[in-house]
Amino acid sequence: MLAPELIRIQEKPLSNWVTPAKVKTIATEFLRQSDTLDGLADGIINNYMAARAVFNIKDKYGPKDPWARLRAGNTDPAPDDASADAKLTDGQIKTLELVYSPYKFKTPLANGVKSFGMWLPSTGPNEMGLIEGSRFKGQEGAAENAPMHRHLGVAGVTGFLMQDLKANPLDYVEGGALKKRRQEISKWMDATNPDLSAFYKRGGKIIMTIGTMDNLASDGAQLDYYQSLIDKMGKKKIDDFARLFVVPQGGHGLAGKSYAVNGLRETVEVRNHSRPSQDHNIDLLVSWVEQKQAPAKTLVVDESGKIGTDKNVKGYLLCSYPNYPRYTNGPIQMASSYISAAPNLKALKK
Repeated sequence: MLAPELIRIQEKPLSNWVTPAKVKTIATEFLRQSDTLDGLADGIINNYMAARAVFNIKDKYGPKDPWARLRAGNTDPAPDDASADAKLTDGQIKTLELVYSPYKFKTPLANGVKSFGMWLPSTGPNEMGLIEGSRFKGQEGAAENAPMHRHLGVAGVTGFLMQDLKANPLDYVEGGALKKRRQEISKWMDATNPDLSAFYKRGGKIIMTIGTMDNLASDGAQLDYYQSLIDKMGKKKIDDFARLFVVPQGGHGLAGKSYAVNGLRETVEVRNHSRPSQDHNIDLLVSWVEQKQAPAKTLVVDESGKIGTDKNVKGYLLCSYPNYPRYTNGPIQMASSYISAAPNLKALKK
């Protein structure tokens, strides 16, 4: 609930404000460095773990400065330039570094959680309010009658955390006077316990599905939680009762589509990624629990959203974390043209 406010707090200085004019250049840069990491320039960032490592400045892999090509220094030479070649100020880049790198808390929260995963690079960096075209109360350059920032979940900040629904959520200070209150709320609400041993012993099964363009429920935080399960319980045990399937370029509702221009600046046909059928997802879970039939670690979603294992259909691979669909050969719209591959993060050099 706090992550969107952290972005607006980061943007309190006018120089840190990432404006809507910069959306195209940000998406273009994500594609330039990430589109071909899956073996194909098609306007889809399939290799989400490698893409994340590239733009996560705290990761040991990837370039030291992934934004070097776009840096304009302290002054933007053309603030209204909305082209793919627009430049970014150092302050704007600091904001993007915040958005696409895990945020480290001043003090650990419940279950020893020390950071929040934030978001993955995507072709929709402005969706769900990540980039705003307005200045809000408490931000430099805001009008005297500027509204307070509002975002889905902001009542959790003003109501639960600040205990004043009329408060300005941008007045929150990480690690400040509300530190103890934050830790208290975290114990009540945060579903971050990495030890699901009791659930596992009772025969529980979990199937989670997330999209790599979910700018509402942080995709980075969801990936980090699943990794914490693996770190705590071991991958073999986790594979016995859990799956995390990742929809390439899927949004909050899991449907997605490719960008109209690929990472090589070539116009490409826009391809839709159907939303995986929730009925089929439930069927997989029921079969796992009642018939002891574990779902495959690589599934196929066809054009209608039906989930199966037959790759001889138009559709895409639904790979279990951390694997991604890697192109091999054949028609790009056919699922059979891809394999489920593990990311090679060591190939990314700092």
